[in-house]
Amino acid sequence: MKDYFLNVTLERCDFNQNKISPKGMVRLMASGKNFYLNEADFANSQDFLKRLKQGDELKICAELLKDGSFWVQWIYHDTKGRLEPERKFSLTAKQQKWLLLAFILVFVGGYWSYFSILNLEVNFFIVVSMVIACGAVMGGISYIGEKAYRYFQRTRPKHRKRIKALDKVIAKQVLIAPDGEQLIITGVKSSPLPSFTLSKKSFPQIKQSKVQRVRGIIKIHSINRLQIHSRNSETVIMQISCLIDKHPFVLSYRERLFYSDHNLFLADGDDVELFFWQAEDKNSGPVVLGGYNHTDNGAYSISGQMYIGHQRTYRLSLLIIALVSVFVFSIVAGFSISDVYDNGNYWDKWDWYSIGDAFLGMGIIYGLIMSGFAFLTALFSNIYIVLSEKGNSSYQTHFLLQQQCIESKRPLYITELRQ
Repeated sequence: MKDYFLNVTLERCDFNQNKISPKGMVRLMASGKNFYLNEADFANSQDFLKRLKQGDELKICAELLKDGSFWVQWIYHDTKGRLEPERKFSLTAKQQKWLLLAFILVFVGGYWSYFSILNLEVNFFIVVSMVIACGAVMGGISYIGEKAYRYFQRTRPKHRKRIKALDKVIAKQVLIAPDGEQLIITGVKSSPLPSFTLSKKSFPQIKQSKVQRVRGIIKIHSINRLQIHSRNSETVIMQISCLIDKHPFVLSYRERLFYSDHNLFLADGDDVELFFWQAEDKNSGPVVLGGYNHTDNGAYSISGQMYIGHQRTYRLSLLIIALVSVFVFSIVAGFSISDVYDNGNYWDKWDWYSIGDAFLGMGIIYGLIMSGFAFLTALFSNIYIVLSEKGNSSYQTHFLLQQQCIESKRPLYITELRQ
């Protein structure tokens, strides 16, 4: 994602952690744009945010997300201070001790496992000690990997560019572009903001829809972050209890790791529209399938575990097909080249014909196999949508949210979450 340097006027700042979800996130609305940040990324963020007032002029470095909002990297105000990330990689004395211990665990655990396998007879003590040694190696590697990732984040060119731009802004070596939004910083290249084109996509009228919707001012009662431990993994569930237009709702979704999407953001007092499905027996509560925040124009779908999301499935399918294709054709290329070497390594036109025939034949077989997988995936997905009321409601909710984005003249993008 690209960095953009903007000059904006603050309209609203939601940072009271008792009234927003998820906790730890902050939303700033400025010059018609939405900015989000994670408090943990900055030191003393609450003190700075409390000093901000409506109408303050802010200089912000942020990445553009897929839904048209921005993820903040730093904020600067001429008189009220700034929010900036950690400039350099550093370790406290306690962290240095833990890092040294992690290296020792990896070395000792790895050496003992290697020595036990090659030189010792297997018995109960050896098996137990190897299990402990493997656990120590895994724990040490995970801690070293986390610190190595932090080191990479603080030393990569993109981070240095951000810090350089902030120093230029502090030194007043900055101009405001003619559009009044972007900053021109000497010595720092920046890309112009992409223009947003209104979508003219039309949607057919959904007949006999069981998706219900309610819109009103949200009142958040409680926010819970539940950690569910299974045999091989850990799942974090966000559970929000709220009231909209005198209707109680409980929103539950799996917390997702941030990259180009963020979790569902709600602040007490937002104008929110929820899309939900209600079982006919009325014994269970409404199941929230999506939400549209009319305050910041954020659109979110919350699909069931069996439902295959539109955008996520598309990206994931392309990635899987690309990786499998590279693997398969690399094997074909390896065998074809090895055959040429075994036959004398002459590399005449017949060798190239042979390689071409191998690729063509494998391509036809591979294409048929992938087409079959695609057909079966689409078939079972559509069967689930047709036969399951909840699945059909999730399918309809996605298009209702897209329709709401078009009516609000916002990017046609839905943040997909899972229950």
